[in-house]
Amino acid sequence: MGIFIKSFLFLNFFSFLMINCADYKNITQMNYQNENKDKVEFTEIRRLNLKTDLKEYTVITSTKGIKELYMKLNDSKYSRSAPIPVLEEGEYFLVLKPKLKKIKNGDIEIEKLETNGSTLNVFYKEIENQEYTEKKQSDPILILKIMDSPKKIKLTIK
Repeated sequence: MGIFIKSFLFLNFFSFLMINCADYKNITQMNYQNENKDKVEFTEIRRLNLKTDLKEYTVITSTKGIKELYMKLNDSKYSRSAPIPVLEEGEYFLVLKPKLKKIKNGDIEIEKLETNGSTLNVFYKEIENQEYTEKKQSDPILILKIMDSPKKIKLTIK
């Protein structure tokens, strides 16, 4: 009987050690993955809702590129166009035009931007917008100025 109890206690102790080691390894991997992610500073430049042929996201790295974009976004029913922002060294523009999935006529809001190696992760959520709902607009466009060098972009809805 004593050998049975000792064996049982030994197996329980060994199982406990194995489970804790596996958990420690998972926690260490999660911490390592989180350490590689850096938050990215950005400024919202312009927000509008317009049906146009833009891609889900566009990276603009030149003044010429932003001028061409603003010409495309210009609304002819207004006599003045929106001011064209200035691009400085170490910055680029990111134009987001995701397809709405949860809200039919809404807008998007950036939760956070972070880099993971050579990828810029853009986390956003869809939000209600009374004006867009009244006008039945479902093509939100958001122009951001990113203080970093361009990277591969990954959009994630929350």
